[in-house]
Amino acid sequence: MEPMISVLAAHDIDGLRPLWLQLQAHHRQVGSHLEAVAPMRAPEDTWRVRRDLYLEWLRSPLTRAFTADGGNRLLGYAMVRVAESPGSWQWGERVGVLETLVVDADARGGGIGQALVSAARDHLAQHGVQVMNISVLAGNDAAHRFYEREGATAFVRTMVMPTGG
Repeated sequence: MEPMISVLAAHDIDGLRPLWLQLQAHHRQVGSHLEAVAPMRAPEDTWRVRRDLYLEWLRSPLTRAFTADGGNRLLGYAMVRVAESPGSWQWGERVGVLETLVVDADARGGGIGQALVSAARDHLAQHGVQVMNISVLAGNDAAHRFYEREGATAFVRTMVMPTGG
C-alpha cells in the first residue's frame, strides 16, 4: 500500500511523539559512543525540547512537517525548514534543513522514507532552495547509506569534544 503523504498542522504536533521516542531509542543504541562525552537526556525530555523546536520552526511559512499515513496509523514523518546560509558554495543564500526523518521500525524498507524525502525536496525546490542539509548521528550507518542512495553527498563532519567545564 502506498503511504499517503500530507502536511501536519502545528496543532497536531503531539501525534509525532511516539515516532520521535522510537527515533531516540534508536539513537541511544547507535550513538552509545557519545555517552563518553555526555549522557543522553531522558526520552520524554528529548520530546519536550524537540516539540518546542518544532512549534518554533512551524511558525515560519517555509517549514513543513510531512507525514506518511498508512490506513489508521502514522508510519513516519519528516520535518524540513529553510535557513539562511550564505557561504562559500554557490547554492544560494538559503538552504533546506531536514531536521528529522523517522519511519516506524515496522514500516522500514517500504519506500516511506523515500516518499518523505521526496516531499521535502519538492517543497524546497518549489521555493527556490537548491540544497538540503541532512545531519546523521555518527554510528547510524543505515541512515548514511539511505541518504547516499537518495543522492546526498558528504559535506561537513561535525565532532564533539568535552571541554572539562
